[in-house]
Amino acid sequence: MYKKLEKIVISHLMIILLWGLLFKNKMLVKEGPILNAVSLILFFTLYGLIYTEISNKKIPQRFSVLVIFTSLLPLSLILINDLPYKVALFLISLISTSLFIKRYLILENIKYIDILPISRKSTQIFTIRLVFFIFAVIYLFDIDTVIINIFIQIIFLITEFFFILFLKEKELSFEKTFKLYYLSDYMASERDEFARIIHDDIIQDIFASKNFLSSKNPDIEYTKNILRELEKKARNIMKFYQSSLFEKANLETSLSAIFDNVSSLYPDKNIEIKKLIESDLTEDKRLIRLISIISKELINNVYKHSDATYLNYKLYRKESLIVIEMDSDGASLSDLNKIRESKRGVLLLNLLIDSNVGNISYSLNKDILSTRVCLEVGRDENYFVR
Repeated sequence: MYKKLEKIVISHLMIILLWGLLFKNKMLVKEGPILNAVSLILFFTLYGLIYTEISNKKIPQRFSVLVIFTSLLPLSLILINDLPYKVALFLISLISTSLFIKRYLILENIKYIDILPISRKSTQIFTIRLVFFIFAVIYLFDIDTVIINIFIQIIFLITEFFFILFLKEKELSFEKTFKLYYLSDYMASERDEFARIIHDDIIQDIFASKNFLSSKNPDIEYTKNILRELEKKARNIMKFYQSSLFEKANLETSLSAIFDNVSSLYPDKNIEIKKLIESDLTEDKRLIRLISIISKELINNVYKHSDATYLNYKLYRKESLIVIEMDSDGASLSDLNKIRESKRGVLLLNLLIDSNVGNISYSLNKDILSTRVCLEVGRDENYFVR
């Protein structure tokens, strides 16, 4: 949300600097009523634009930018001395601001907005005291009309800056809470998934073996075959969930084990794998673990959520980045949207990558889904940003 207000605050700052340049070069209008009127109109225009932007999250970007030029720019130019068509500039600004506010302001959301990060009662008290303070300063120091209007605009600009900082901190706090909620939800779903695997793939086979052995004429060999398959299946599940395997092997061995373990969990899927792994990429155990966990999640998503027939995996270093690239077929636009809107495994993957100063991107070309992960590492190959 705070990013939507940055352009308004920057525009306000530029207006103050423009008026300062006009004053410095004796090009600013000298009529007090015009100065006071334009300053007051600018104040309410900024107030209206800020409230409108905050109350409505669905304002198109092009209109947010356009209103800056059609509302604020004319107001900034009115104070140029000897500039014609001042009334026309004022009307353009007034009409543009009014149309923007009427079109996008959501009235029921206004009661939840305070430009000062304090209660409404405290805001009213602060405003009244500030007005009295300004009048006292004007009276005691006999301040010029231009200076006092610039002074008022600077106070409001500082308030805008503090408001943006307040929103930024609140949004970051909310984002962390939001991610922690979905992280806990994902962990709960993983436990449910693990319980389902134990029931469907292990307990069912144990129950079948028990029934065969309990019959009058038990088929010992058939039961042994069931138990052998059960042992193999249990080992594959154990390897898939045992992240400590990444800590002992080198990178190529870990990645090979990941491909084998993940594919063994989906025996009905026959995906052709092509791997291109840069040799001697790193020996740092923490970095190997990070790459392995990310790779395992990406590879498992291909097996679990797509109808892929092939998977191309590349791992290489590019300057200060370690890059993972994956291409697989069998994807659709709905699959890509599910990835982008995911609140579970993909969110966990994003958290892991973000916490290590990296980024992940997806693209779809027909049915080919491309994934690219970049991890920031230092100049020393055994160091990476955490």
